[in-house]
Amino acid sequence: MRPRKLSREQLLLEAACCFKQHGYTGASISLLAQACGLSKAAFYYDFSSKDALLYEILDATHQQLKHGMFQQLRKPQLPLDTAFEQIHASAEKFFSFGGIGCLAGILSAEQPNLPQPIQDKLISIFQDWEQAFLVFFSQAADQAQAQIWAKLAVADYEGAILMTRIRPAAGYLDLLQQRILQQLRSAK
Repeated sequence: MRPRKLSREQLLLEAACCFKQHGYTGASISLLAQACGLSKAAFYYDFSSKDALLYEILDATHQQLKHGMFQQLRKPQLPLDTAFEQIHASAEKFFSFGGIGCLAGILSAEQPNLPQPIQDKLISIFQDWEQAFLVFFSQAADQAQAQIWAKLAVADYEGAILMTRIRPAAGYLDLLQQRILQQLRSAK
């Protein structure tokens, strides 16, 4: 077998872009292999199935988020508004410009068609994100209020990310940032 042209990380990124563009059901093995610059045989050498590939992509994304944005949210930081501005900048970069960013939200729309391990991984990503926000918001509000803010923040980010894909100039992420900053400042 001849050596492949892309590193494993690059393969995952190219495949993630294919999943983002075509969705889970539309991303055939042929399309995925083509996006990665592989033959079907070479694809199967690297990945046992489309599901195994997607799970690996989601797991890599989850690890990036855990060691990046989720970790930032979990560090006790003051002042909270300044900390949030930095966290939001990281989130905006990851979700708007990263190749893998927002894949979980796109796949969630196909939830009934996804295999259970993929669904479980998506749930795990969103739960970890909500938990990280809970830790962050607990610095500004009681546990019940922080829980509400955490749930809303994840839902609002997902909505803003998806709407930004449709209408990039509309400023959804900026509006979200302003809302959460106002929420934090009014809690002081």
